[in-house]
Amino acid sequence: DEAERQGSMDLSTCQAMDREVVDNGDREGFEGERDIYFEVLLARIKGILSLMKLGYEDEWGIEDLFDEARTELVSALKEPGHTLFADVDPAGQMQKLDETLMDFFLHHDDDANEDRSLHDSSSSSASIHASTIRAQGLQLERAAAIGIRMLVEDDFVIADSALLALKALIGFVEANRDDDGDDLGGVDPSDLQSSLFGYRQQVTEALSLSLPSGDLVSQETFRMSNYGDFSMEFF
Repeated sequence: DEAERQGSMDLSTCQAMDREVVDNGDREGFEGERDIYFEVLLARIKGILSLMKLGYEDEWGIEDLFDEARTELVSALKEPGHTLFADVDPAGQMQKLDETLMDFFLHHDDDANEDRSLHDSSSSSASIHASTIRAQGLQLERAAAIGIRMLVEDDFVIADSALLALKALIGFVEANRDDDGDDLGGVDPSDLQSSLFGYRQQVTEALSLSLPSGDLVSQETFRMSNYGDFSMEFF
């Protein structure tokens, strides 16, 4: 309990400092570049998602962070040569944001699945059960819509983003398997799912080949770099 209390205090302090940097940093002399702030927002979002997956409540306001990150990205798109796109082009930065948004929706879909299982094993009303199913389908549909956009529209896709997009699409196909294919454009669900599994295998193999098989340091560094954090070192 003491560790959780201290952790909650640290999160509150970090949130307050982030806002202080954004609001008053230029006057105090420690505000970072706007591209740094975008990366900070992504790191915070991933960190909060990690805590939510462990069962903690969102005490920060993750949806506000999504709105701020999108605002930063849209603002940067209006400035030719913005430093946010020095190493990653606009489509890539949008994929990074969309990846976290898909992860958010899939997490809520998992929560809806758990609620559905609880309702199935209890004597709860049919109306509650139906609303749980609708909530589950909506979150999964949102994640799948984001995934199909990046896979169809973007010339190149970041591997981790592609894997999450394929996870969302595979889940959406599975959820609509018994709907006569109406939501799948008339395509046979089994054929579509088989194709998606094939694409996922190709991406997984390409990702594994990008890292030296014996270089554990590189592999661990890559894995940890995709975790969120709440440090102030960005600034």
